[in-house]
Amino acid sequence: MLKADLEKLYCDQRLSMMEVAKQLWTTHARVLYWMKKHKIEWRSWSDSAYAKQNPKGDPFKTPERLNVRQRELFVAGLLLYWAEGGKTQGAARIVNLDHRMPQLFMRFLREVCHVDERRLSVYVRLYQAFDLETAQRYWAHLRDLHPSQVFVSPPLDGRSKAQQQWSKHGIATLEFHNTKFKQWLNAAIEQYVGRFTTQLANQGRDESSAAGAYRARAHAVTGAFAQA
Repeated sequence: MLKADLEKLYCDQRLSMMEVAKQLWTTHARVLYWMKKHKIEWRSWSDSAYAKQNPKGDPFKTPERLNVRQRELFVAGLLLYWAEGGKTQGAARIVNLDHRMPQLFMRFLREVCHVDERRLSVYVRLYQAFDLETAQRYWAHLRDLHPSQVFVSPPLDGRSKAQQQWSKHGIATLEFHNTKFKQWLNAAIEQYVGRFTTQLANQGRDESSAAGAYRARAHAVTGAFAQA
């Protein structure tokens, strides 16, 4: 079994070993044998599952070079998610009573991260007295999504009251499901915040050193006057 065939099917096309075996009219065991023989590293179970869910590769593109406007949106998206984003694994999720916050994060996803539009979803909690279809059309138009990507449901808590529902369109949660993207987002936030806090710490040390030097000079001048 040729190494080039295995690399093309398994590495480039991201097929599983079983799918490679079917393509080459052989068995899984034989594919595994030749993978070891050619020293081709195979994916972990989690990587295999990810490849299965994303056959065309990552459904997003991490930013490399950004113009001034994209840079502002990049920083805004990181800080917004740091403050308001969901902390669960596997999905980037954000909800806020102010609809402009998810709207801003949607722009971050689209214009900076270039996410696959089909992977975006909006989940709306709507008091049962309001119209579900109207709310679905409202959020689909506001987020520029197909209505099938907007899921509207009444609150599960029976104690919810109409006067507690601030909007007849409900409260919407924006979600983008992708494990790697969530990992990249968390890492980008930590890197940005860490760099910023380090700069503040260095600035504090510099100011402390400057204040110490000033006090030393003042003490020396005072001592000189006292001796005189």
